[in-house]
Amino acid sequence: MADEIGVTTNAVRGHLASLERDGLVERSGVRRDTGGKPAVVYGLSAEADELFPKGYAFVLERLLGVLEERLGPEGLAEVLSEVGAGAAAPAVGPARARVEAAAEVLRALGGTIEVHQVGDGWRIQGFACPLSALTREDDRMCGLVEALVEETTGGRVQEVCRRGPHPRCAFDIELGE
Repeated sequence: MADEIGVTTNAVRGHLASLERDGLVERSGVRRDTGGKPAVVYGLSAEADELFPKGYAFVLERLLGVLEERLGPEGLAEVLSEVGAGAAAPAVGPARARVEAAAEVLRALGGTIEVHQVGDGWRIQGFACPLSALTREDDRMCGLVEALVEETTGGRVQEVCRRGPHPRCAFDIELGE
């Protein structure tokens, strides 16, 4: 991070400590693949997340409600899956490249995303959900993202997101290679 923004690592540590003290970021995991000491992963706190505009939440929540009234729960799930698949780039390249491509799409949506190989499969792990205002207690939008990841990777995808006050996206991927 220091290199990316042109400051010293001590400056980054100081800013992170201040942000953590003020309740704006929180430790949300550890990266062990750094080649040295494990690195702490930070994410926005629930309080900080609320500071960002969430106008989309009101509109999308109403839209989901109207669609579900007209199409029923199964019809809504089909539409969301179709939207997710349509927003994806087709699966190409080796396994890791396809999983990274799906992770890049989620990053472009505003997620803080990491990719991990887990056994024979992969996990895309988010530390901040770009649709958190909708997904705290409701998994309908997660189906859209699940379809996007499935289409991009060409694999079988299982959404395993964490819901609640600070939702985190997570998708397990089997590529069958």
